[in-house]
Amino acid sequence: MPAGPPRLSDYPYFRGADLSDPLVFPANSQAILARFPPTLLISGSRDFALSSVLHSHALLDAAGVDAELHVWDGMWHAFFVDPELPESRQAYAVIWRFFDRHLGQAPAAGKGR
Repeated sequence: MPAGPPRLSDYPYFRGADLSDPLVFPANSQAILARFPPTLLISGSRDFALSSVLHSHALLDAAGVDAELHVWDGMWHAFFVDPELPESRQAYAVIWRFFDRHLGQAPAAGKGR
């Protein structure tokens, strides 16, 4: 067992990756970040990744990317996978509106909603 906290290279996701490559860590390259498409970030206030989500939003915003951030109070990581939660339904509405704005047209009133 290694001494100290794990390194990123210890995680299977990063195994074999060049950690200095901006395509592995886009946050290290303003030029890469500036090429991001409109981005939706969703988190809960109790999500272990909230700090990273907030940092990502700040970096995207600084790069001029249309980045939208939504945080639900008291919710955990991936809370929206439970469709019975009222907060999940709120998140689904946010997701729908985001994709509608950036990819398509809303169905006519009364059709498909």
